[in-house]
Amino acid sequence: MEINYALTVRRFEEYFDLWSSKVYHYALHKTQSPYLAEETVQHVFIKLWKNMSTKSIDSTIESQIFCITRTTVIDLVKAEYNRKKLLDRDQTFVQQYSPQDDFYAKQLSSSLHEIVDKLPEKRKEIFMLSRFSNLSHQEIAEKLAISTKTVENQLTLALKTIRKALLFSILLQIIF
Repeated sequence: MEINYALTVRRFEEYFDLWSSKVYHYALHKTQSPYLAEETVQHVFIKLWKNMSTKSIDSTIESQIFCITRTTVIDLVKAEYNRKKLLDRDQTFVQQYSPQDDFYAKQLSSSLHEIVDKLPEKRKEIFMLSRFSNLSHQEIAEKLAISTKTVENQLTLALKTIRKALLFSILLQIIF
């Protein structure tokens, strides 16, 4: 058993010495990336070692190495493409949502709550049921025992007040 293992190791070293440079240059030519070429050599010879230890390598070692190299290059290029695509998507996400945007969103939310708190009590209640509890006009009317027309009118007045106050708030932030 040890003689077989030693023979396998010796054959593997011979294959590596003979083919690693060729595999590297083939992968470098296909990928234009020294990193991917080195990865290809590593993957090819790991697969070759596994094949040598589990099954016998036939006399067409050249075709086996070429076949393993070709599929490995394809797999690594696909993986690299997917990695870059994910990085680009993450970068786009980071660029779209900056901490400054988060700050402005919190500030806007705070301003909105301050404005809503200053609305007349009934109007405030109707607005909160509509926008924060997601109740329909009919549901609000039934809950407060008022007509749906009253709900619509109060929401219209609340939204006008909120828009004016938010616009004024934003203008003040721009000016100062």
